[in-house]
Amino acid sequence: MDEITHSTIHRHDTNESKVIAGSYTEHVHDIGGKDRSHIPEHLRIPVPDQEKAAPTFFSKVGGKINSFCSKFIFSPSMKIIRFLQRRTNLTFWIVLAMVIGILIGRFAPAAGKEIKPLGDAFIQMIKIIIVPLVFSVLVIGIAGHGDDIAKVGKLAIKTIIYFEVVTTLALAVGLIMANIIKPGAGVILPVGQDTSAVQEMANKEKTSITWSGEMFLIIPESFFKAAVENKVLAIVFCAVMFSCAMMKADKKSKKVMLEINEALSQVMFKFVGLVMNYAPIGIGAALAATVGANGISVLANLGKLIGCVYASLVIFLIVILVPIMLVCRIPVIGFFKAIGQPWLLAFSSASSESALPLAFERMREFGCPNSLTGFVIPW
Repeated sequence: MDEITHSTIHRHDTNESKVIAGSYTEHVHDIGGKDRSHIPEHLRIPVPDQEKAAPTFFSKVGGKINSFCSKFIFSPSMKIIRFLQRRTNLTFWIVLAMVIGILIGRFAPAAGKEIKPLGDAFIQMIKIIIVPLVFSVLVIGIAGHGDDIAKVGKLAIKTIIYFEVVTTLALAVGLIMANIIKPGAGVILPVGQDTSAVQEMANKEKTSITWSGEMFLIIPESFFKAAVENKVLAIVFCAVMFSCAMMKADKKSKKVMLEINEALSQVMFKFVGLVMNYAPIGIGAALAATVGANGISVLANLGKLIGCVYASLVIFLIVILVPIMLVCRIPVIGFFKAIGQPWLLAFSSASSESALPLAFERMREFGCPNSLTGFVIPW
C-alpha cells in the first residue's frame, strides 16, 4: 500500500514538474547560452519570465519624435528627391542656380561677394580633370588605331582642314555681325571697376607674334610644367608624341600602356560626374559674386553684346553647321541635345575648359568612338 501511495505521489510530482518545466521550456532550454535539451524535463530548474523594462519618459518622447520626423520630414523629402532625379537633369539645376545667383547678387551683394570662392573652387576642380583626361583620351584615340600611323595622319589632315575651313567661316560671320551691330558701343564700366585683366589682354595684343614663339607654346620645356600650367596644346603635343612612340613599341608594352590609359580615362570620366554634381553651386556662386561686385546693370550693359554673340551663333548654326551635319548624316536634334549641357556649362562659367570633360562624355554617349573624340575634341 505504501509502495502504491509512494508511486502515485511520485508520478503526481513528476507530472507536475513536467507541467511546470513545460511552461518554462523556452527559457530553460537556453540558460546561460547552453543547450539543456539533454536534461529530463522533470529535473529542469524552472526560470521565470523576465519582465520587460517599462519605457521611460524620454524613450516615449524619442519614439514619437522619430515617428514624426520619419513620417512628415524624411519620407516626403526622399520622395521629392526621387521625383527631381527622375524629372530633372543637370541643365535644370544649372539654370536654377544661375537665377538664384543673380538674385543673391542683386539683393545681397555682400553675401554674393563672400561666396565667390565657391565659384573659384569649381573652376579649380575642372582644371584638375583636364590634363589627365585629355592625355589619356588622346593616347587611346591615336594609339588605339593600331600600328597604322598613316591612318592617324589622314585623320589629322582631315581634322586640320575641317577646323581651318569652318573656323574661317565662323570668323567671317562674327566680324560681319560685330561691324553691323557694334556691341561695345555705349558700354560704360562702373567707377572703380578692376580693369587689370582687360589691360593685360591689351598688352598681349601689342606684343609681336612670331612663329618661333607660337611653336614653343606648343612644344613645352617639360610635360609636367605644361600640366601644372594647364597648357592644353602642349599636353596635346606630348600625347601625340607619346602615342606615336607607343605605336612603334612592342605589343606587350603597347598593350600595358593602353590598358593604363583606358583605366585612367574611365576613372576621370567618373571624376567628371562627381565634379558636375557641384557645378550648379559653383556657377551660382560665380554669378552672385559678379552681380554683387558690379551690380545688376552689368547684365543690362552686356545684353547687347550677348545678343550679338547669340545672333552670330544662330546664323553660324543655320548657314554652316547644320548643312554640314545633314551632308554627313548626323542626327541634328540628337546632337544638340548631347551638347546642351556642355554648352550651358561653358556659357555660365565663361570657360571653354570647364566644358571639355563633359563634352568628352556626352560625345561618347552620343555614339562617337573614343578614338575619334579623343583625337579631335582637344584641338
